[in-house]
Amino acid sequence: MGSMSAIEVLDRLSAFGCRVRLEGERLKVRGPDRPEVEKLVSELRREREAAIAFLRDRESRPPSLEEVRATLPQGVRLLSYQPRQTPFAVAPVSVVTDAGKFFRSYLRDLTWRMEYPAGHAAAPLNDILAKLADAGLMVEVVARKGERGEKING
Repeated sequence: MGSMSAIEVLDRLSAFGCRVRLEGERLKVRGPDRPEVEKLVSELRREREAAIAFLRDRESRPPSLEEVRATLPQGVRLLSYQPRQTPFAVAPVSVVTDAGKFFRSYLRDLTWRMEYPAGHAAAPLNDILAKLADAGLMVEVVARKGERGEKING
């Protein structure tokens, strides 16, 4: 296998069904145990610094509209998505410098809150919706788990 760029290696790993993520300064690869994957992982080690830089850049960007749509839980309708330029404030004392982390975290919280409306592991629904709106993502909750047709505006 000739020398490939970090992006080419990451693309090929993805084509084999591998997931590459960044954990601090370490690259973590999960995927099938195949000789082709082992060779690509070796190539990834050679392109480690470039791969880390690429993944950091990709993760810090706000998610695409397609990613937002795919992440929204059932019962939540997208009203608008115009992510703010970082840094941006989502509350009087909060300034967001990593838009990707912010959006993905709050979309996970929204999914969890929709699944477990009475749970305590995520902020209240109105707080989640308000922070997402402050960041440029407007959604409308049209039905919660166990409810039929109740429209809740965020």
